[in-house]
Amino acid sequence: MVIQDIVERVSIESQADSKASDLFSIAVFCGIGLLVSLSVLLLDQYVPGEWF
Repeated sequence: MVIQDIVERVSIESQADSKASDLFSIAVFCGIGLLVSLSVLLLDQYVPGEWF
């Protein structure tokens, strides 16, 4: 019974850690995408030509 409680507690903690790391990686990916989009918009003002 004690071992089952420990195993359940560890699995709950690992699921919480995995959700936090997934959220962090999604936030970093979105942040990089926003920076790329912003840099394209800024460069479009100064670089002649069609981007798309």
